[in-house]
Amino acid sequence: MTPRFFSFDPRPTRIALVLGACLLAVLTAWALADYRGGGGLVAMARAGISAGLMLTFLVSVHRLRPRAQWGITLDSAGVRVARPFSGQPLELHWGQIDSVRRVGRKGSVLGLFLKEEGRVLVTRHLFARKAVYEELIAALEDRLPPPRFDA
Repeated sequence: MTPRFFSFDPRPTRIALVLGACLLAVLTAWALADYRGGGGLVAMARAGISAGLMLTFLVSVHRLRPRAQWGITLDSAGVRVARPFSGQPLELHWGQIDSVRRVGRKGSVLGLFLKEEGRVLVTRHLFARKAVYEELIAALEDRLPPPRFDA
């Protein structure tokens, strides 16, 4: 099996986080203006919370940027899944994976269920296009047998 790489590029998620950070910047400025106008400690607390959330959104945008080897690699040895917020990829051998199923209300989460009572979840929002996500699912389903007790 030739290695196939499916890169993570959560563009819509990053856009939503940037828009949220812009909104939080406006709310922070508004709360600071209220504090200067005599709003008291409540206005300062609002400014601090919204500034903290804005920084959290911006850090998330930075951490979710596309980079080399950030995605899912399928090869003859198994599956290598890069984690969105940590540097170490998760290496899974084909023998460790029991089944592959879509989970969630709309099937927007891919579940790799392991034989040792664990699971690895890969969400649809990590991919730029739905076609790449569907291609990954098709490649995994070609390699692994269908789940047991599936109706």
